[in-house]
Amino acid sequence: MTDTNRFELSPEAHRAPRVGPRARATRPGRRQPRSPGTRSGGQAAQSLSEPRRLAEWHGMTPGEQVAEWAALRAWVAWLYDRYELATEDRLPRCWASHPGLVEELYALKAWREEIYTARQPSGQAARYWHAELRQVLHAATTLYAAGCRTGHRGAPRLAATDARLREQWANAYPLAGVPGIDIAAGRAGQEGELASTATIAAALDDGDAAPSGLTDYVDCAGTWWAPAACGWVQIPAPALAALSEGVESGRRRDGITGTEPWGP
Repeated sequence: MTDTNRFELSPEAHRAPRVGPRARATRPGRRQPRSPGTRSGGQAAQSLSEPRRLAEWHGMTPGEQVAEWAALRAWVAWLYDRYELATEDRLPRCWASHPGLVEELYALKAWREEIYTARQPSGQAARYWHAELRQVLHAATTLYAAGCRTGHRGAPRLAATDARLREQWANAYPLAGVPGIDIAAGRAGQEGELASTATIAAALDDGDAAPSGLTDYVDCAGTWWAPAACGWVQIPAPALAALSEGVESGRRRDGITGTEPWGP
């Protein structure tokens, strides 16, 4: 009976002289195990040279989470010793129990890898990294682990399980503190109706626009424009008449009541 799983060399192979190291025969259909660093087509070397995507922890696969968490702990151990962070507990020993600090250190690790593996070395970038390291260490002891000198203290509450806190956040107004003109400028920008400062300046220089009698308002061919933080906004028509009356009566912008054109 013929063994179909037996690997046999052809007569030609028997006659051919052996050149180089002898290859081991394998059974057909049986895949040889390989190390994590061995990939076909030179993919291993390519993967080491390509920039690595910085993923959110919650966006990682279970395997990625295990590997990245182990790599981060190993890197922090190196950082802890290399920069003498045990001195005065410059990096709190409970750093791994503070999620915000984990995120900061994870970003620092990724940034350092980018700098030190870049094709164009940059001492300036390395100096910036060290400056940011000092900022993170300062935040570690004054913000994240401020009360952990005598032992770790976790967050007093979690938003994910505090319904009243999330309701309080939901009732807040996200544009609180933003002037009405800047809200109007945001809408104008979405509609392509926001004028740049350079455009208004050119119109003034060419004589196509002129300062109005109100502070910072510009009259351009019968339309009035006012500056916002991100550009110039055309004043809505209903408010233009009231502003014009204010100019005619000699009142300045601060003295006009009820004529602010930027509603909520």
